[in-house]
Amino acid sequence: MIRRVKQTGAVIMVISVFILIIGGCSIEQNNPGIPVPAVIPSPTDKEAAINRYTIDAVLDAENKVLTAEQQVMYMNNEDVELSELYFHIYTNAFRKQETAPFLFDDFSRAYSRGFKPGYTEIASIELSKGRSRSTPEYSLQGVGDTILRIKLPEPLVPGDSISIQFKYKVIIPPAGDRFGYGDVNINMGNWYPIAAVYDDEGWNLDKYYSVGDPFYSDVSDYIVNIKAPEEYIIAASGYLLEERAEGGYKNWKFHGSNMRDFAFVAGNNFLIAEDKVGDTVIKSYYYKGHEKRGKEALDFGKRAIEIFNSTYGKYPYPTYSVVETEFPSGMEYPGLVYISTMYYDNAYSADHLIYTTIHETAHQWWYGVVGNDQIDEAWLDEGFATYSEGIFTEKEYGRGNGEFYYEILEENAKKDIEAGAYDGVILKPLSRYENWNDYGPAVYTGGAVLLNEIRKQVGDKAFFEILQTYYDEYSFKIATTEDFLTVCEKVSGKEFDDLFHKHLSSVK
Repeated sequence: MIRRVKQTGAVIMVISVFILIIGGCSIEQNNPGIPVPAVIPSPTDKEAAINRYTIDAVLDAENKVLTAEQQVMYMNNEDVELSELYFHIYTNAFRKQETAPFLFDDFSRAYSRGFKPGYTEIASIELSKGRSRSTPEYSLQGVGDTILRIKLPEPLVPGDSISIQFKYKVIIPPAGDRFGYGDVNINMGNWYPIAAVYDDEGWNLDKYYSVGDPFYSDVSDYIVNIKAPEEYIIAASGYLLEERAEGGYKNWKFHGSNMRDFAFVAGNNFLIAEDKVGDTVIKSYYYKGHEKRGKEALDFGKRAIEIFNSTYGKYPYPTYSVVETEFPSGMEYPGLVYISTMYYDNAYSADHLIYTTIHETAHQWWYGVVGNDQIDEAWLDEGFATYSEGIFTEKEYGRGNGEFYYEILEENAKKDIEAGAYDGVILKPLSRYENWNDYGPAVYTGGAVLLNEIRKQVGDKAFFEILQTYYDEYSFKIATTEDFLTVCEKVSGKEFDDLFHKHLSSVK
């Protein structure tokens, strides 16, 4: 995600400096027209057996309710037996005002229509393994009942799988947030029961923090069917397999392979522009009346994909969607990003739209493909995405502009430390940040400054080889700070203990 922006003279700041952008042109249309592969390619041949989600959902747009049946084929990829499974029910955080997450410490903005609860009602859960079926014991726990615990009838041994069938109803709140509805859109981010990660520390059952992006998940395969009123267009994480009309409704069927999450936006005011980069179809969904900015979002999403393809490694999915929606800035999901509707207003500086799009596109590599624990090591995606803004700047507008960008980053970091905005340490869990005022300078600016210091020490050739190696080795996996440090030392032949300790303090 990208932080709020502030304007300083002619320079727009999104953690860093915005360079003046001139937009290009694209083709506007109401229906998809560029052909995509009939068979979805698997992004990698390195994947292990992963979880599979099949979701059949019906969206009642008038009443803001979604009903769903969901099957999860859960794979035990750990080296221990599992006697219970845990799922995040993030929507339940929106049930009470006391637990409702809202971005940038601004509750009145998030709930400008007044607070109403959002939550999930679970109707039933069943387990099946071979021919055996059972109804398990289950319970909700954690802050806001956002953790679902399912007790297994017998331990799930390493390498084995079990199927979990859910039936549930989702009440959508009037929130301008990841999850919630606005005047012409319904944002469905983090909306379905998703398996918690089991790692070296056991189950990760963190609450839904209001600061940062408090999500941590493994890649999975998705088949998601969404039935919605015919006047709605669905933009989603996966590739559209089928769009079929049926009695005043449309059925939308999506497939997502090796994706860390699945989000969608339903809108009744969308136009679509699209283009193609290699095998990837780029789509821009924007409101009627915002044609100019909608095309600019397409152009810069496309250009960002081109630059990051050549800089980091190929984007692995067949589609990428940039979606205008009611949201305070930008938010990343695999294959899809939210961009704030205010950035599409012609009276607003185009730089906000452009650099928010660039930042969120970079997250497709850092968070989407190369995963990380966003609760404990948020700098690994936000710092990388912020630094990617600079890489885009130097590739698109010249090395001088790129260097100026990095200088501003370093000046901002120095000023933030001197002002006491943060202590110079960027490796801290979300629980140790007071609010966005100390989180942002640490994980966005501080993380990007660390990357720039590595680049200065090793030079451009080794630095970009580090990023490419890191992307290649940890695609569709969870990477840690230690993993990145190991790649840095292996590729460069240098030691970085002192540098990492200076910024991270708890590494090695």
